[in-house]
Amino acid sequence: MFVSFLKKYGWLYVVGIVILVIHSRIKTLIPSELGNAIDLLNDRAPRSDIYHCALLIVLLAVLVFITQFFWRICIIGNSRRLDIELRKDYFAKLQSLPVSFFSKQRSGDLIAYAINDISAVRMMFGPVFAMSINGIVTATLSIFSMTGDIDPHMTLFALLPVPVAILALVVLGQMVQKRSRKAQDLFSKISGFVNESIMGIKVVKSFAKEENWTADYKEISDEMKQANIRLNNAGSLIGPAVSVTFAVSFTISLIYGGNLVLNGEMSVGDLVAFQSYLTLVQTPVIQLGRIINMVQRGIASYKRLNVIFKEPSIDTKEFADYNQPIKGDISCRHLNFCYPGSEKPALCDVSFDLHAGQTLGIAGTTGSGKTTLCSLLLKFYHTPRGMLFIDGVDINDIPAKAVREAVGYVAQDGFLFSSSVEDNIRFYADMLNGRTQKAAALSNIDTEIQQFEQKYETRVGERGTRLSGGQKQRISLARALYKDPQILILDDTLSAVDNITETVITGHLDGVLKNKTAIVISHRLSALQHSDLILYMQDGKVIEAGTHEQLMRKNGMYANTYRMQQERQDDHVEEE
Repeated sequence: MFVSFLKKYGWLYVVGIVILVIHSRIKTLIPSELGNAIDLLNDRAPRSDIYHCALLIVLLAVLVFITQFFWRICIIGNSRRLDIELRKDYFAKLQSLPVSFFSKQRSGDLIAYAINDISAVRMMFGPVFAMSINGIVTATLSIFSMTGDIDPHMTLFALLPVPVAILALVVLGQMVQKRSRKAQDLFSKISGFVNESIMGIKVVKSFAKEENWTADYKEISDEMKQANIRLNNAGSLIGPAVSVTFAVSFTISLIYGGNLVLNGEMSVGDLVAFQSYLTLVQTPVIQLGRIINMVQRGIASYKRLNVIFKEPSIDTKEFADYNQPIKGDISCRHLNFCYPGSEKPALCDVSFDLHAGQTLGIAGTTGSGKTTLCSLLLKFYHTPRGMLFIDGVDINDIPAKAVREAVGYVAQDGFLFSSSVEDNIRFYADMLNGRTQKAAALSNIDTEIQQFEQKYETRVGERGTRLSGGQKQRISLARALYKDPQILILDDTLSAVDNITETVITGHLDGVLKNKTAIVISHRLSALQHSDLILYMQDGKVIEAGTHEQLMRKNGMYANTYRMQQERQDDHVEEE
């Protein structure tokens, strides 16, 4: 994921490094000029010489500012480009992954990758990269100047405590890495908890469990607080450890250099310059702890992201164009299917033939494989070859894009996006005059939409929280009808509406489905009685198949269930 970025923007890093090296070199000239200025003052040199030296220091400071500005544009600015590219690639990767991937991933982890991990990688290729180059060059040039221009012995003695500081940084860095990983894991956990809380807020409130939910959140939050406190405690030791060590270095240089000054072997200006160089050496060492910490976090984040990027995407052939229109003939030939990671069959020996323009009704017990069959038709999962056919062609030989463009799918949950009613119905399709309202009328929701304050421009809220369950389902149905698909799949779409509304919608659909293939899943068998073929499923198997009349004559599970539902409906009507 980085190769293409470096090919495109790698030259900016090269330019940035060159400018950064020049910046570091200019910065190391200032202590020497400062020492010269002090010596000029001690020697009571002419004012013109002092002014000239002061002007030179100001000029160097201006050059430091200018070079810093440009290397930051090149390196830090480039890291921001990387951040944007990573986020785009990450989101595109998520879109290219199969549905099975999301069934095994926590949403909190995926959110944390998009926020924390991408930022950690950006920091590694931006500020950390710049601090490393700047620190190495500045410290190296400073030590050379201290050794060659001032006094090698004093440099050796003054730098003796530095390895102790580096050792302390390595030990503390490992501690920080361990605690940082714990804090990151808790961030993922709390992100997922908050996301789940928002999506399930109605359930929490309906059971009056706000206090319990808040207590659980507080427990996770307190755990995260303690983890971050422990992380900060470890990190806060780095600065003092380095400061104490360099305090010893400054003391050594003052004692040793002071004696040299008193003995006339060194000027006061050289001693001041030496102290300034030592300060320039101290800064990279202090940053070393931060660099180690951020590099470790960046590497850990890169590995986590790499796992996602290495996940097998949907084959690009699945998005290829299909050179023939899909008519809607669907055939199953002894279809068997198990979900990835499961040994229990979700579908077992399912067979049927559905011609274009016909309607297939599917009923059965919960968990009998009804939705699984729809998922295979939509190519959400891989279907074994030779078992499922569309227009006589194995579904594996038809690109997923072509299948999904020909199918209008309405799930039971009636998922809506946080947008307007019209945007949800149209859903990126071309704007066709009057089609939105026509689709809404067919799903028996137009009248209610007209009563909204902003009508079709009304915002539905996240996941449609401002609407009832029945309204969400009918708007989802309108979205599929707006698409005008050749195959329409209704997965218990009208479970949240009353019988009268269901009857009205079913009547509307009878006209729409005349030339379309339809698969209707419903627990209400009355919604299936006009289907050309009805499958009654149990434990992944088709235990009964036929028309409504044929199944009623068999007097099996379907007939018994239908009679029970009719009796309940009659009792309900009598009570009213």
